[in-house]
Amino acid sequence: MSLAPSSGSRGQIVVQPAYFTSSAFVDPAREDVSLLLQCYAEQYEAYTWVSQGWTWIHFKIFDARSREAFLKVMMRIFTEHMGVTETPLRRVAALFGLYTFLNAQPSMSMPKLHSVSHVEVTSDLYDAIMCLPDTLNTVLLERLRPHVIYVLSGLVGAFQILPHSKVCPMNPREVPRELVVEELGKGPGKKRGRLSKLEKKKKAKDSLASLSKWLDRTKQTHEIGAGSETSGTVTRHVLLSQRPVSTRSNYRMCKSELWAELGKDEAGGSAALRRASDAVVRRMRKMDEMAATEGLEVGGEGGDRTGLGRVERAASETGGGGLLSLLEGAGLFSQ
Repeated sequence: MSLAPSSGSRGQIVVQPAYFTSSAFVDPAREDVSLLLQCYAEQYEAYTWVSQGWTWIHFKIFDARSREAFLKVMMRIFTEHMGVTETPLRRVAALFGLYTFLNAQPSMSMPKLHSVSHVEVTSDLYDAIMCLPDTLNTVLLERLRPHVIYVLSGLVGAFQILPHSKVCPMNPREVPRELVVEELGKGPGKKRGRLSKLEKKKKAKDSLASLSKWLDRTKQTHEIGAGSETSGTVTRHVLLSQRPVSTRSNYRMCKSELWAELGKDEAGGSAALRRASDAVVRRMRKMDEMAATEGLEVGGEGGDRTGLGRVERAASETGGGGLLSLLEGAGLFSQ
């Protein structure tokens, strides 16, 4: 749980009261109380409280607000074991534990510790507690009856009776009220929150270095061209060096359909193809001019086999398919 500034001296920090109503405290406290009651029921010794270190329980917290929540939750956990669903011996152990816890609060200390004088119980639980001596009717439990009656006489004035448990009068309504969930996937010592500029820069460099290593491991060198003037080797990534078979097949199928439509009107089809080719060339020239102003080059890594020059040659070829024949080698050689 988070920490809050103390209401006392400046600079002191204390645990917030909400911690004592959360699962981070309630669940372990219930286990400790259950172990205490079990040991008392098994050993039947008055020194169980001391042997398990409960004498130091009241020195766990010193801040008044937090101590108020701590005391109320601890007494509530003890009263949870006094219901009629528990065994008589366990109910007796819980009663003795509550009595000891309430009366063990330091009355004289420097600085003075906050204390409580009342125990909140619902009306139905109060009836069950007051009837506890009547349930001790076995030979083993009869000798506990005088002690139980004595303890009840000391507690009867401390009980603050609330309405029936059906209306949930306790505050908080149930404990734990806050559930603490541990974060998963967080490595030990990993910082939380936003990354600093230095951390972002280091992370970007590491990612770039990792990408460069992956590209080096997966690149391939292959030959291009057929003649002595056009042959050579190009090193590319494996994804670029592999032929896109499915995409090429789809392109060829669409191109065949277009050729069929253009062939229905030979003169008009040729004119439409010429206008489309000229529009593509003009657009690529504009792109090349814009790239040149930025010191860049569009499609120049393959020399005359790629880029604007090949597109211009393919568009100017007569008797062929123009730009639709790029896949078949249009524009590779000057006419």
